[in-house]
Amino acid sequence: MAKNIPTDLLRSFVTVVDQGSFTRAAGVLGRTQPAVSLQIRRLEELLQTKLIITAGRQFAMTDAGLALGPYARRLLRLNDDIVAHFADQALAGWIRVGVPTDFAHSFLLETITAFVNAHPEVRIEIESLLSRDLREALAHDRLDIAVAIAPDGDVPFLVDTTVVEPFWALQDKAGFDPGKPLPILRHPDPCEYAARMRNAFRMSGRGWRTMLVSRDVSGLQAAVQAGLGATALTPATLLPGMRVGRPDERFPPLAALRIGLFYKHATLSDAGHGLAQHLVGHINSSQVSEVT
Repeated sequence: MAKNIPTDLLRSFVTVVDQGSFTRAAGVLGRTQPAVSLQIRRLEELLQTKLIITAGRQFAMTDAGLALGPYARRLLRLNDDIVAHFADQALAGWIRVGVPTDFAHSFLLETITAFVNAHPEVRIEIESLLSRDLREALAHDRLDIAVAIAPDGDVPFLVDTTVVEPFWALQDKAGFDPGKPLPILRHPDPCEYAARMRNAFRMSGRGWRTMLVSRDVSGLQAAVQAGLGATALTPATLLPGMRVGRPDERFPPLAALRIGLFYKHATLSDAGHGLAQHLVGHINSSQVSEVT
């Protein structure tokens, strides 16, 4: 017979991982530290494996604990989506949302606006930052939800991801000599797009030089339209007056990116879960495997 894992055990596990401490997790969950420890032990007994190794006030994740993390977050999101769906008509409250400047900015703002129009009792405060700054703001409780580029590997508070395929964008009338270094337009480091552009050049053997650094995608778009250089974009951010660079022009292929939805399960309100569900649905259905 299949085992059922209570979601409260998974929520406690994820909260301990996110908070980096049993004591802090207990405060977030409104429980005592021994009660949280007991829940983790119950989860370990159910799964018949050690998830967390403690040494004094410090703890480390086992391989099994690291493997459980993504599964636990997905299951909790499904649980929270169900709750949010049936509470949909009564959403209210204040949500702080982070929208990346290095992403499909306009699309996300339109998606959030549609949610606000459908739920007038929900007040949303939006902050636009680079993806790395959004992840940091969420970690320090300055945001409730963030949509951001997710680095490779295990990332704290990552709940859902969409894979996107970036490509080279340049002015539609522009042509760059394939025998010369390509002038590139990029976000400041550390930047997942810039890293992929540089890696692509190294693998292909083509030279490059940085022509412009901009924190906002709008700055890169304007520079592309002016013919200043080429950058990594996606269909959601490709504008009129631009075209996609071709392999026969020595534009090397770019590695895929992950766009992530980030939030802390234990502290997110019903309104926040409703917005998270709305964002995931729209991002997946619109194939914003097309961002920047």
